[in-house]
Amino acid sequence: MDLLNWDLSVLSKAVAYSNLSGASAHVGLSQPQLSRIIAKLEDQFGVQLLDRDAKRKSSWTPAAFRLAEIYGKTLRQFEGDVHLLIEGNQVRHLRIGTLEGLVELASKTVNQLMVKSAIRLLELHVFDLSELEEKFFKGELDFIFTSREPGRKKYSYSKVLGYQTLDQISGTSKGKVEYRVYSPYQFTPHQHDPDERGNQVRTVVSNSLFIRQHWVKQFGGTATVPSIVSKKKTGSKNEESVLLLGQEHFAKSFWEQISE
Repeated sequence: MDLLNWDLSVLSKAVAYSNLSGASAHVGLSQPQLSRIIAKLEDQFGVQLLDRDAKRKSSWTPAAFRLAEIYGKTLRQFEGDVHLLIEGNQVRHLRIGTLEGLVELASKTVNQLMVKSAIRLLELHVFDLSELEEKFFKGELDFIFTSREPGRKKYSYSKVLGYQTLDQISGTSKGKVEYRVYSPYQFTPHQHDPDERGNQVRTVVSNSLFIRQHWVKQFGGTATVPSIVSKKKTGSKNEESVLLLGQEHFAKSFWEQISE
C-alpha cells in the first residue's frame, strides 16, 4: 500500500506536464522509470492512463487526470483530518447553545469538561428552539443541548442525555383576564380564539422560560413548561429526549470527553 501511495503521488505530479517525456524531467525519474510506474498503476486499476499512440509523444488520458484528482482530494482530506485531530485535542474556546429548560444540565456538563480539558474560554448562550437550530446549522455553535435533531440529517456526534416531559402549570388570575402563555415554538395563530365559554383569551408569547413561569405565577393563566431532566423514561406521551449534538469538525476523542 505504501508503494502504491508513492506511485499515485508520482502520477499526481506528472500529469501537470503534457506528456511522459516532459514529466520525467520534473519528477526526478528517468522516462523508463516513470513509464514502469504508470504501467503498474494501469495494471492495478485496470484503466489506461497513457495514450501511447506512436504518431505522437505519449500523452495523458482523461482517466489519468481523474485518478490524480481523486488521489489529491483524498490526500488533502487526510491532511485536514489529521490537523483537526491535533487541534481537536487542544480546544481552547467553545461556543455552546442550550434551551433555557436545559441550562442546569448544560452548565454541569460543560463545567466538568472545563475542569479536565484545556478550554480557557466558554460561551454558553440560551436560545429558543428555532434560533438554536439555525445557529447550529450555520456553524455558529460548536455544541447544543436540545430536544430534537435539526432536519433529517443523522449526526455522528449525538447523544441522549436524558428525558423531559412538557407539563402544564396554571395560576389563579387576579382579575377578569384569562391568560394563555406560550413559547414561540408552541404558539399558533388560532390560539387567539375564544375559549369554550366564549370568553376572549389573552395570549402571551415569550421565548424566555423564566418569563413564562413568572407570568403564570404572578398574573395567572396556563403554560406548558419543560420538567427537570430525568435519566430514565417516564412513559409519558409528551416525553422528549434531551440531546447533546456536536459539530463534526472536532476530534472523536474530544467528543468523548464532553459526552461522558
